[in-house]
Amino acid sequence: MEEFTRRLDGDGLRTYLGTCAEAADLLTEQGPRYRHVVVDEAQDLHPAQWRMLRAAAPRRPDDLFIAGDPHQRIYDNRVSLKSLGINVAGRSAKLRKNYRSTQEILRWATGLLLGRPYAELADSGRHDTLIGYSSALHGSGPRVHEAGTEEAELDALIEQVHEWLDGGAAHGEIGICARFNKACEKAKDRLVAAGIPASRVRAGAARTNDAVNVGTMHTFKGLEYRYTAVIGVNDRALPNPSAITPEGVDRLQHEADLAAERCLLFVACTRARDGLYVSWTGSPSPFLVEAGCGGGEPAHSARRALEASPKVAN
Repeated sequence: MEEFTRRLDGDGLRTYLGTCAEAADLLTEQGPRYRHVVVDEAQDLHPAQWRMLRAAAPRRPDDLFIAGDPHQRIYDNRVSLKSLGINVAGRSAKLRKNYRSTQEILRWATGLLLGRPYAELADSGRHDTLIGYSSALHGSGPRVHEAGTEEAELDALIEQVHEWLDGGAAHGEIGICARFNKACEKAKDRLVAAGIPASRVRAGAARTNDAVNVGTMHTFKGLEYRYTAVIGVNDRALPNPSAITPEGVDRLQHEADLAAERCLLFVACTRARDGLYVSWTGSPSPFLVEAGCGGGEPAHSARRALEASPKVAN
């Protein structure tokens, strides 16, 4: 790490988090630049980013407004806000009404996390669950599809997209996501070959309105679509073995990594407002099985599947 930092300094470069740390130091030295700061997606912020935000506004009532969802924590950025001078104890409220997805989609996706507590954003020591959350929208339930081969899965995807288009959906109202870039490229190429405009969504970019949007689950964070297809949800992709710390190395980190993978699938599925389609080949993700969404034996746990799965590269 020291050698990496030395080389960056020698080239006049810094990492993104290094930039945040330097900005926090400058704000602390020169004084706050803003009266108020609004923070969204708070669950994914790194401590260096929190330090910068804390230093950007003076400490006073209504200095920071923070919104976040611990069930959408897809990065392992756990932090004590109190230790950074951000006191939210007794000043937080839970918003239990969902306006993004229908009740049917929310209830189905909730099964992926139900029964597993997730640490609240506030430093209360308590854990939150999705029990009691509801949606203001209603519609049809999600559709799941098990394909015999990868080609068959892509064929079924094309049929589903045609069905949505024939039902009046615009191309830009449809999003297709997968765990890996390779699967995204195959889906995009098959869509184009079928005469359906398709475009890759890149990190930080806005959704494309004149083509079906295709991207990884991480890229889809923060985006919303009328219809969403989540493909390749098998036991080799979720959990992704390369993203999981072995339990024998660090049990707590192992559990945190598994939780992040669960949250990632939950995030992908809740990008859909009116219609959700989930497909896989081979064995479904143990997350689906444990939630009763993918068939098979519930005893087939994520840990057992992980131990039997080969390494998968993104």
